[in-house]
Amino acid sequence: MDEPFQRGELVTLRDVDPAPLGRILTVMPPGDRAEIAWHKRTGREHEVTVESTVSLRRVHESEMDPDPE
Repeated sequence: MDEPFQRGELVTLRDVDPAPLGRILTVMPPGDRAEIAWHKRTGREHEVTVESTVSLRRVHESEMDPDPE
């Protein structure tokens, strides 16, 4: 079984292109839903949504785009 999601983790939605990028604000008991603050999601930047944890995937720091300078 996968490790449970934790507050502060970077996540994306599975099977969505382009892949959105968000950070977990809260994991709701029993761990099946999480509140996500989206940083990069077409049409939903800076929104907070509740998503099923089954639809989430952790994002490794190396997958992130470099910040534009």
